[in-house]
Amino acid sequence: MPLSWLPPRIVLVEVRNPLNIGAAARAMANFGLRDLVLVRPYHEAWKTAASARAGIQVLAQARVVETLDAALEGIVWAAATSDLRRRKPEIPALDWPRDLESCDLTVPWAVLFGSEKSGLGVEALSYCRAVFRLPTLPDSPSMNLGQAVAVCAYELRRRLSSNPAMPQPATGMADLRQHERIVETFLPILETIGVFRPQHRASQQRRLRSMLARWNISPGDARLLLGVGRECRRALKIK
Repeated sequence: MPLSWLPPRIVLVEVRNPLNIGAAARAMANFGLRDLVLVRPYHEAWKTAASARAGIQVLAQARVVETLDAALEGIVWAAATSDLRRRKPEIPALDWPRDLESCDLTVPWAVLFGSEKSGLGVEALSYCRAVFRLPTLPDSPSMNLGQAVAVCAYELRRRLSSNPAMPQPATGMADLRQHERIVETFLPILETIGVFRPQHRASQQRRLRSMLARWNISPGDARLLLGVGRECRRALKIK
């Protein structure tokens, strides 16, 4: 394990139960995590949870956003939490927390948790470099959302240094917003030359995003790809 590390951003996607939001915030506060973002939470659940006393400091600075792209602003890589039934074959399946040793925790990173009803869908998984699984029993793989956040936060605090590094801009790898700009730039090019088909845009967009999430491209590589994409669009007269 690294001697210095950046605590992850915790992202809750379409959560519905205020008790789970409160429990997640309290667990984060217990174990030194502060960065909480909620993507399209159920309105009443968020309103109720925001007034709760548990984890009040975390909730006070939590952000609510409409898209996962916005939730991952500034993040270099993200991991999903799942019972793996929705896992795409090309995304590595890792055990939490044993396989954290193989991850770069010195750059801004995030852990995604899905809704109580359906977990994380394929769209959310396409942003992730890996899928982490808690070692639950096969006949009962799913955990309560608040409890899952608590277990992950506890294991991070137990296994990693109690003196986290100060957040700093990542210089080694492009962040996920740069990845998304590359996807948006190249998708119409690939459709124009016939590699992709417009009727399958959503799945092909996820495929490009997932591919970039697994590559360790640098910010300079990202700028080069964007420049190449802009020139290709100009040559093909794509606006």
